[in-house]
Amino acid sequence: MKAIQHMTNTDRAYLLANLFPDRLKEMTDFIKKEAEFFTENKALVYAQWNEKIINADLWYKLIADFEHRYAKNGTRLYRNKRTFRDQLFDGYDALFSIHALIHYTEQPECALKLKQAIHLLFGVQKLVLIDLKPTS
Repeated sequence: MKAIQHMTNTDRAYLLANLFPDRLKEMTDFIKKEAEFFTENKALVYAQWNEKIINADLWYKLIADFEHRYAKNGTRLYRNKRTFRDQLFDGYDALFSIHALIHYTEQPECALKLKQAIHLLFGVQKLVLIDLKPTS
């Protein structure tokens, strides 16, 4: 196994999937829910966008890429660890998935050990810090 500082995002995602195979569905579902939330609040997000490293257009391209991969792969995203890794954590597309996982750690349904593993592997800082409250 590689040292953590030498792991890529795909390595980290695969390790997470192997450590928590029974949680892949809920992680994938949360990433989907996060994509839907951003899509539903697109006008508000654009109005409040203040991130310097990434612009809103790129952010929404990452979300569209996720939605395309979700539609194409469906249940394979959480039934196959390699698909989870390759489709959600490869290249720049990993930025949205990582952001969503870090946001997932803030939810009460996220188990403590899963939360700790996500923080260890991906950090604690979300990429986008816009605070939108869910409309539901």
